[in-house]
Amino acid sequence: MYIDSHVHFWMPARGDYGWLKPDNAVLYRDYLPGQLLPALRTHGVEGLVVVQAAPTAAEASFLLELTQDGTVAAAVSGGLDPFAERFDAELETLRAHARFAGVRINGGAFRLDRPADERIKLQAALERMAQTGLTLDLLVRPDDLDGVASYLEGMPMLKAVVNHLGSPAVRERRMEPWSAGMERLSRLPGVAVKLSGMITMAGGPDPAPLRPYVDRLLHAFGPDRLLFGSDWPVALQAGGYGDVVGLFESLLPAGLTREEKGSIRAGNARRWYRIEP
Repeated sequence: MYIDSHVHFWMPARGDYGWLKPDNAVLYRDYLPGQLLPALRTHGVEGLVVVQAAPTAAEASFLLELTQDGTVAAAVSGGLDPFAERFDAELETLRAHARFAGVRINGGAFRLDRPADERIKLQAALERMAQTGLTLDLLVRPDDLDGVASYLEGMPMLKAVVNHLGSPAVRERRMEPWSAGMERLSRLPGVAVKLSGMITMAGGPDPAPLRPYVDRLLHAFGPDRLLFGSDWPVALQAGGYGDVVGLFESLLPAGLTREEKGSIRAGNARRWYRIEP
């Protein structure tokens, strides 16, 4: 049984995605829950974390509407601008929905060379999330990790989840500065990591290039702070949903206990995003 901690749904005609371009024939089309449901049933996925694909409160509301029928237990992590004056108001509106569980922020927001007023706004936004029990999703690159750690080290109550392993340079087989940054974050007990986006990073379902990175994360974070995530439909550029699940399973060391594997497959996502059975 799985909880997929990283799924996207979108409709390009909504118009607020920006990064979605018509020249990407795989991704530039509607991706909605009904298209994913057969794969979820096949692979025993009992819950989802639906993650923003546009940095707007309107898209977060759209995702909450898509998941309201309860076909699959779901939590929504929306995209809000932490520097905007409307941040608090948007957050309060979205918090009225029981399925709203978090906010995703790009790593560039945490650059320590940002103007002082922006650093103050980001700090306030993170404190508000910690106070309300929301989870911070982090879309980061290796160069962002020290900046992220500088903020989170002063916020032990804030739950945070690094997306896509922290985006190491898998194809180049480069470890630094990723390894040092993730080691620093691993010292914070409120920080977890998604084993998501792996098939895209590796360019296919071969576990070999990914294994050193997953092994490093298991050593640093342990099985109680790693989460399974598919990154569907982005993953379709490199394989199907079954390929994603197979790749994930092939990267779990045989030495893990059944309970530890169960935590990575589902239990940790339930804890970090408050997904009820």
